[in-house]
Amino acid sequence: MALSGLMGVCLLQMSVDSAYSRPVSEEHEAFFKIAKKQLAQLHSELLTYIERDTEAYGGVLTAYKLKKSTLAEAEYRKTEIQSAALSAIEIPLKIIEACLSALEPGLVLLPKVKHAVLGDLKIGLLVIKAGIEGSLAAATMNLPLLNEAKIVDEFQVRINELQTKFDTLMANLR
Repeated sequence: MALSGLMGVCLLQMSVDSAYSRPVSEEHEAFFKIAKKQLAQLHSELLTYIERDTEAYGGVLTAYKLKKSTLAEAEYRKTEIQSAALSAIEIPLKIIEACLSALEPGLVLLPKVKHAVLGDLKIGLLVIKAGIEGSLAAATMNLPLLNEAKIVDEFQVRINELQTKFDTLMANLR
């Protein structure tokens, strides 16, 4: 999921570099400078999320393999599953937020890039879209691992907000 987002951001960075290298108005030049800086930051952020997402997934697997023969073991296992599930939900939500932050300048770029780069830009946006959809699915699928209804509800509100923002941005891609 983070890797998809990162690949998409790389294609957006390439598109910005291509667009920025040609003569542009001062208005567009300011946008390209800001987009270039924002995408570089998202690139770094998504790189860290690749490892963190792997660790979160591994944490869930490890927690489920813990012994549950005694009451103490079962309680410990339950606590570890809850802790791992929190990460397995939180990290995909952070990936979504980063990817959404990349979609915004990517969509603004559409009318500003050379025709030869337009395909790469659109592919970048679609790969970011796949990262978001995968992360939404992962976060939603991990919700049932949590036992506390209040936390589940809070996560569901965040998921719904991110889904709404995503749907709004994607309506602009068509």
